[in-house]
Amino acid sequence: MTALPRSSIDDASPEGSIDLRDFLQAVARRKRLVLLAVVIVTALAALYSYTRTPSYSATARVLVRPTLTNPLEPVRADDISMQTEMLIATSGDVAELAGQKLGGDESTASLLKHVDVTAPADTAILAFTFADRDARTAQAGAQAFADAYLEFKEAEATESIADRTTKLRSDVEDLDRQIEDLDDRIASVTEGSTEWVDLRDERGRLDAARIGFLNQLATIETLSTDAGRVIDDALLPTSPSHPDHRLDLILGILLGLIIGVGVALVSERLHDRIESQAALEQILEAPVLGVIPRIATGQKRGTRPVTMDAPKSIAAEAFRTLRTNLLAVSARPPVKTLLVTSAWMAEGKSTVAANLATAIAQLGRDVVLISADLRFPRVHTFFGLGNDQGLGQVLMGEVALEDAILESPIPQLRVLPSGPAAGIAEPVELIQSDKMLDVIARCAEADFVIIDGSPILTVADSLVLSTMVDAVLFVADAQSGRQAAIAQARYMLRQVDARVVGGVMNGGWRTARGGYGAYDYRRGLLYRLLVAERRRSDDDITTTDLRG
Repeated sequence: MTALPRSSIDDASPEGSIDLRDFLQAVARRKRLVLLAVVIVTALAALYSYTRTPSYSATARVLVRPTLTNPLEPVRADDISMQTEMLIATSGDVAELAGQKLGGDESTASLLKHVDVTAPADTAILAFTFADRDARTAQAGAQAFADAYLEFKEAEATESIADRTTKLRSDVEDLDRQIEDLDDRIASVTEGSTEWVDLRDERGRLDAARIGFLNQLATIETLSTDAGRVIDDALLPTSPSHPDHRLDLILGILLGLIIGVGVALVSERLHDRIESQAALEQILEAPVLGVIPRIATGQKRGTRPVTMDAPKSIAAEAFRTLRTNLLAVSARPPVKTLLVTSAWMAEGKSTVAANLATAIAQLGRDVVLISADLRFPRVHTFFGLGNDQGLGQVLMGEVALEDAILESPIPQLRVLPSGPAAGIAEPVELIQSDKMLDVIARCAEADFVIIDGSPILTVADSLVLSTMVDAVLFVADAQSGRQAAIAQARYMLRQVDARVVGGVMNGGWRTARGGYGAYDYRRGLLYRLLVAERRRSDDDITTTDLRG
């Protein structure tokens, strides 16, 4: 058997991840879908943005100082916890004071929903931002919260100093009474006696404690109650801060692109039909040798080949075009044994095999059509032949090959049915045997052998057969065939070094009036190859055959 030489084999699986070029091509093919998604999402974003009630924001900034510290001492960074100050600034007490300043009847909880307090990193500054639908209310709210925060902090410091001062003064007064009592006792005892000495020592301790309390009072009176000052008053906002129409539109465009690209990729995955001959040729890395019209309404599948039953029909013309192109491209290296297969079931491979065999036999060639689909055989139904025995029984040694091959209604076309599927445990083991090679070799005594094999992606039968024949003809249905499935099947054939001579697009064309149009190969590469081959060698394909 012969195989098409290749300088290199692409080992990358078609099931791998999409590269950038494939991604961009997929998006380009679905560009209208992407554009539609961008337009819709952007329109929704614009509708949302322009129907929202405008909101104004004003900000007042406060420089925070630590309270209850000596104002003459430098302020250290750790003297102020800005996280604590932000919590104080958004507390209910501060909000209550702010509400009093605003003079409204709004609740504390409602006011806190309008205010946002932040502290820039590595600073001692609080920024009070107040948002409201009214610009003047926003300005007044920011200023009220800033002033309320300072007032609360100063009141808290003043109250703390007052409490501590009152306590120390009470302690001093208590010590004064104790000292006065000791002075009376000291005066009543003999000077220099032991009791007198003890009382004098006790008075000294009380004097020391009194002096300590007085020093604390002096220190407390110097503590600062200054919580800071407003360094930036709230200004009247001149334009709304929300919604930001520009930002909303930009986000709408970006979100639309993301959704559009996502939908495009999903659509590409779910609807990856074979949209053109060029697409099928690109995946197969082989020319499309024929485009077969779908069987007309009312014509049942499995009936006699259209090339025999309706030789003047457009469908029969399409199969003769396939025959002509196949004989042309397979002349060098020559092809005598051809496997017809597909990626999945119901893509028309058996129909193509039966009609192609009939068309070649009608040229006067001796043709043997082998039904090697031992699981779901259909070839025998096209010619009204029985399937009591066939290839399966030949491979099992139950029937001689000469007895299994049947004459068809077409002169010079013989058919080797598959035989009944029941009783065949594992068809692939039979096909992979030396007997199959012998069957193909003996059938190849005819001019042409066409084998109808199983789909590539369902079982391994056709992969085995592809290594035993000269070439493979791949059939893809234009409606149900999927690019991913065809690519995977082509990859599997490449792995076993099979020669794919060409492809057939089944059900791939119609005329504008609803009928089927002609496949004009004369303008394409295949016709030029055919003409060149005709000039190089004497072939029994006549000029009439070349033209249809």
